[in-house]
Amino acid sequence: MRATFADFTVDPPRFGNGTARYRRCRPDREHLAIGAGGSVEFDFALDGEPPEQLTLTLVARVPPLGESPGRAPVDITVNGHEVIRDFTVPGGARPREAAFAVPGEALAAGVNTLCVHGSAEARGLLWLHRITVEPSRIGACARALWEERLEITRNAGAGRVQLARVGFFTAAPRPKGFVGHGRRAGEAPAGYRGTAVPAAPVPVPVPPTAPRTVGQWRAYLAEYSATILRVADEEELGDVSDEQRAVGWLGYEGADEESILALEKRLGTRLPPSYRAFLGASDGWLNISPFMWRMRTAETVGWLREADPETWSVIRGGAAGAGDDTAFMDRALLVSEEGDAQHWLLDPADVSEDGEWAAYIWASWYPALGDRHASFAALVAEERTGFGDHTAHEAAAARPESAEEPVARGSAEALRGEARKAMAPCPTGTPTPRTASPRSSCSPIRRSAR
Repeated sequence: MRATFADFTVDPPRFGNGTARYRRCRPDREHLAIGAGGSVEFDFALDGEPPEQLTLTLVARVPPLGESPGRAPVDITVNGHEVIRDFTVPGGARPREAAFAVPGEALAAGVNTLCVHGSAEARGLLWLHRITVEPSRIGACARALWEERLEITRNAGAGRVQLARVGFFTAAPRPKGFVGHGRRAGEAPAGYRGTAVPAAPVPVPVPPTAPRTVGQWRAYLAEYSATILRVADEEELGDVSDEQRAVGWLGYEGADEESILALEKRLGTRLPPSYRAFLGASDGWLNISPFMWRMRTAETVGWLREADPETWSVIRGGAAGAGDDTAFMDRALLVSEEGDAQHWLLDPADVSEDGEWAAYIWASWYPALGDRHASFAALVAEERTGFGDHTAHEAAAARPESAEEPVARGSAEALRGEARKAMAPCPTGTPTPRTASPRSSCSPIRRSAR
């Protein structure tokens, strides 16, 4: 299924693959105000058999009541099945995002009904900005450990499955261990025993250095491509060609100097260095972040007011109270093409000493500009860091032929239940995989997708 959403940050609200009904609530210019006892119902359709799980994402805010924080708890159900009860969005000046798992047993083939119902005891309003129902990228976590079965059906083009550790999440008491079996192609099953260990905190990845030259971009994007291809699912890679998968490159041929000069002539200005070099490394790009799916080419990059007049008009029409956003949108350069209702923009009026333009993300589900980034390269680096946080672990980008020995050793240790050894850094003298990050351990890490 494609994502179903309701976006109340625009007037009139925008709906994707669904319809809505209201009770004791009203759409405002940039949100849906749900009062005490109010509710909104969304109908969305599922083709074929229902999936095992969907992800429901809520972007909402509870405004304060004078000097006191507001409180507007809600119950969320799907087809009458309770998803969350008495959920309270923290009050504050900015909307908050929350994600919930919708279990398969709550779903039905055909039309389904999602209901957000405000508590009769609410003190204040819930301002709902956006709600989305989409295919789940969160592993099923609520069942007991002994009910779980792990199946590996693909390995992202690697010569062998690169699996270092499996994490199970359960409300049951932590077991002492588990048993199972693995089977290689053409061989009989072989048993193994695993040992349960306390969950270790996930290290926060160091932000990669922002690239600036064509050569730096090629190396940076090659490593980033390998990571995404290894961990993304088929739906996320729907626009990626077989050729791109084969070569491990989510981009295209770089724009030649003549094309870039033609773009600069059309814009009437020289491009900032890091973005100019990006086009030279790849004229367009796919899946540069989980929420930005396609970047523009040198032929289609343009001022927002000209390249996407409809979005420009919507933003300006809803810019009351947005401070300097109106003037910014009039001068912004649009470098993105398709994403999750968001746009990547560069500001020609905010230029650093080295010629870089400040970069921002504007999204219809967020009622203001996002954070300022010093350059286009800094924005990409920040999104890549967010991608690593989003996936819990950053996958190593090693080529299989350069990592045969450490992968084999890590796999054997993991199958013996020696998880700590399997996760240990490579010993001194172990050859570093050709395209791996300097922080990579011997065993590449498979992410848990959102």
